[in-house]
Amino acid sequence: MTVRRILVPLLTLAVVLGVTSPASAAAPPAPRNTTITSFDGTSIVVNFFPATGLKAGQRAPSVLVGPGWGGAGESNPDAPAVAGLRQNGYNVLTWDPRGFGRSGGAASVDYYRYEGKDMQALLSWLATQPEARLDRTGDPRVGMAGGSYGGGIQFVTAALDRRVDAIVPTIAWNSLVNSMYPNRTAKTGWGNLLCAYGSAGTNRVAQQVKDTCALAPTGALPSAALESWWRDHGPAGRLISRVRVPTMIVQGTVDTLFPLREGIANYQALRSNGTPVKMVWFCGGHGTCLTPAGAAGHVEALTVAWFDRWLKRAKVGTGPGFEYVDDGGVWRGAQRYPLNTTRRVTRSGSGTLAFSPADTSGSDIAAAPAATAVTVPGPAYRGQVVGSPTLKLTYKGTGNRTQTSLYAQLVDGARVPGNFATAFRVTLDGKQHTLEVPLGAVAWNGASLSLQIVGGSRLYFPQQVTGSVTVRATVTYPVTPPAHTVSFSGN
Repeated sequence: MTVRRILVPLLTLAVVLGVTSPASAAAPPAPRNTTITSFDGTSIVVNFFPATGLKAGQRAPSVLVGPGWGGAGESNPDAPAVAGLRQNGYNVLTWDPRGFGRSGGAASVDYYRYEGKDMQALLSWLATQPEARLDRTGDPRVGMAGGSYGGGIQFVTAALDRRVDAIVPTIAWNSLVNSMYPNRTAKTGWGNLLCAYGSAGTNRVAQQVKDTCALAPTGALPSAALESWWRDHGPAGRLISRVRVPTMIVQGTVDTLFPLREGIANYQALRSNGTPVKMVWFCGGHGTCLTPAGAAGHVEALTVAWFDRWLKRAKVGTGPGFEYVDDGGVWRGAQRYPLNTTRRVTRSGSGTLAFSPADTSGSDIAAAPAATAVTVPGPAYRGQVVGSPTLKLTYKGTGNRTQTSLYAQLVDGARVPGNFATAFRVTLDGKQHTLEVPLGAVAWNGASLSLQIVGGSRLYFPQQVTGSVTVRATVTYPVTPPAHTVSFSGN
């Protein structure tokens, strides 16, 4: 299976499946396509699909569904991402983001000064449509759904415009700098793919995106100015503090582009604000699910329930505040994350790791066990590891350069839980150093885990240094009895 076939369905995640409403005797309002002029004169193409069964003169809540990076808005009324919502009583609006599809301008990566203002223009247009339920003149009853790029724009729009009533951001990010350059290490596997998709066909991107893509062949880090630009393109910081609408965060357990820790950061920020928030971990995202995925349609049912609760104001259950699917494919739920039953279990190990440019493991989008590694035992616990372990490392090393990155990954036999390796920087000056780094979050049976420290991972830029480190590593695992199982509906 090609990466393209893996990526595209994930970035256009079908967010709902439902039951068809009774057919209306009158012909329903027709879907339509138009072009809206944004604040700076940029043309934005939109597609509007009235709710199934809606009669002339009736109104319904609406949901804006955004596409993934490099993609255009869904134009097929029968596509799952559109049809499921329509069948459950929602109008659906999709759009081609600026720089992509048939819209004008250049993509500025969901920037609040550009794409954010585009969304405000779409909301104002939606408020004039005869099928749109309004809270007041100019203010539509509206939610947002969509994955990846279509997830990131939800935080931006909700922060800018109080007309948004509920959001379900899926496989989105908190910080693009932390996602693409974790611990100051270039994640070139996904970086190369995103650069390719962003520049495909007639797509147009901002100069800062082009400048960043030009760094990929050398693995160089962005300049201070360029890094500052990227830090301004996500909810981390001031934007997330302005999001007050009910939010259901959906993050993928095997997502190596925007890992679980990105969703956790958004969840914790919203909880600290007092914002109604729920977090869901499903087996998917920017990556490949290699374990049982659990009951089909679970996330879609939760999405419908979330919108029914907050857009229709119906008295429906939305399930526990935190739900996750474990490595056995069982959906589990708890009141919040982290689980109240979590305790910290510490294990240690030591050894010497020799590394060189020949070291590599995994693929551009998924880590895999390495042949050469320093291994630290797992928690030897019958419950589950749910959350992010922490690595504390005391080391001494030398090499033909003074600094490089090494990688830490959880291992269960031939699998890497979460498909993720965490990069960390080491100084090779022959002196003793200590560092502490959070690892990728997982939901996994703790009894079979161990941790590898390795010299190379294809998720990142190839190892450039020959050297060795002697390490004493301590891993603290968040372990818990499995949370209670939850039903298909999430209740």
